[in-house]
Amino acid sequence: MADNERTGTGADKSDVPIRQSAPARRAPLPLDVPIIKHLNSKRTILASASPRRKALLAQMGLKNLEIIPSTKPEDLDKTAYGPHEYVAATARQKALDVYETVLQSHLESIPDPDIVIAADTIIVTRDGRVLEKPKNEADHIRMIKLMRDTRIHKVLTSVTVIAPREDAAYPGYAIATHTEETKVFFCQEDDGLPDDVIEAYVKTREGADKAGGYAIQGIGGMLLVERIEGSVDNVVGLPVRKCLALAEKVIFQQDVEEVAEEDEPADY
Repeated sequence: MADNERTGTGADKSDVPIRQSAPARRAPLPLDVPIIKHLNSKRTILASASPRRKALLAQMGLKNLEIIPSTKPEDLDKTAYGPHEYVAATARQKALDVYETVLQSHLESIPDPDIVIAADTIIVTRDGRVLEKPKNEADHIRMIKLMRDTRIHKVLTSVTVIAPREDAAYPGYAIATHTEETKVFFCQEDDGLPDDVIEAYVKTREGADKAGGYAIQGIGGMLLVERIEGSVDNVVGLPVRKCLALAEKVIFQQDVEEVAEEDEPADY
């Protein structure tokens, strides 16, 4: 009798393949650029409670962000501003509110902020209406249907960055603002987006706390969005590359006069 018959295995154990677990994936190495290293060594405040903005900056390597949202009401009169001016003014208001609040609550054991980053995101419909977060479920459904039926809308995110001036010259800080624009094309009713699908999406509540009522990085991006023209991280809530460029400007180029950078408004 063969050995394998005596053991009752029916095969030599050496012939049985050994299952191996997949090798652990290595995390990417930190992005080795001066502005990331500088900000990680300083008191860097994100004036936003948005987990998306925090996650985008963390993905770039900013690990020590301090989160202090602005508590100032966002009550600027939309009728007094164009969409680009409105979103830029709101972001600037948030940044200054947090910067001044932190300075006023200064303690000897806590250093002054080295940089404050604030942002505001809005949706601009094809007919020029400004959409922010939905007020309730009915408003949410109306909002998504409007964007579907008009097919194209713009996402505007304005970023304002403030850092204290080294020479303490008036007003005591350097400030820079940039407004980024991305064009988003929604799916149509006869292309897989009927009313009942919109209603089902709204009930997931994925977009309930987001400008425009959808998350491009989640179900909304797969279900609602056909394509985009421009920066995807801008639609998520923060144009990261521009944000870091603003940080470099207010920290390392403080002698340069403030210029509010904006993408040229594009026609639909």
